[in-house]
Amino acid sequence: MPAFLVIILYALWIFMPSSAIPAEKEGLFYGAKALEPSKISRDGAEIILIPEGEFIMGLAEDEPLSEKNPHKKIYLKAFYIDKYEVTNSQYHRCVNAGGCDEPSLIIDYPRTIHEDGKKWYRDKKMENHPVVGVTWRQAGIYCRWAGKRLPLSSEWEKAARGADGRRFPWGNDWVANNANWDEGGKIDGYKKLAPAGSFPKGKSPYGVMDMAGNVREWVDSHVLKGGSWYSWPVSLRSGDPGHESPVERDDDMGFRCAMDIEPSNEH
Repeated sequence: MPAFLVIILYALWIFMPSSAIPAEKEGLFYGAKALEPSKISRDGAEIILIPEGEFIMGLAEDEPLSEKNPHKKIYLKAFYIDKYEVTNSQYHRCVNAGGCDEPSLIIDYPRTIHEDGKKWYRDKKMENHPVVGVTWRQAGIYCRWAGKRLPLSSEWEKAARGADGRRFPWGNDWVANNANWDEGGKIDGYKKLAPAGSFPKGKSPYGVMDMAGNVREWVDSHVLKGGSWYSWPVSLRSGDPGHESPVERDDDMGFRCAMDIEPSNEH
């Protein structure tokens, strides 16, 4: 092939939008069984199928914190994940059924820099907002009550970014009005917490909502992923390694659940 054609093809590849880069072939079957792309789980939440296959996890070498979560290819079995963050209304049902304690932010955390967050759980106007102020342990208890579990960090990241290693759920470029982040509501319209699913343009390649911003989300490895309404864009990257202690809780900390293809019988 002539050298000038090689150069042209290489340039086209470099500038190809991330959405145009084909994902590797992924499975929609579990053995011989066809899998539903979405369904309703025990707690009434819609769950989305994340198909079996390889994906690019972590951060590129030149990105901040890449040493804590370097780029690598990971192969995951298919699983389901909540389309939305667990809401106050859903968490109330678990508390009322005797399966969960009220958020720790309310019952045993006397000091927080965001006192307003203590009111949100009981505010009838905020039933469709993500529940906040739960510890890692409380998030896990809820998920088990619902027949699910906390997602692996790798599962959470694949659900957020798809197979092609994009920086944010919607692509590689930062788009300020695709998420709820710390800019005082001037761009995204929310000074603090937003109702679940308020940013459809920020959905992941699989249709999972709010994987960047709104609330940081607990995963199985005791860290919080995705950034929140109180975070800057660098923390909203899908590959950001996350941090925190498993006993920490505040009004920008929430969670969603994952589920194996064969759901747990625990309750």
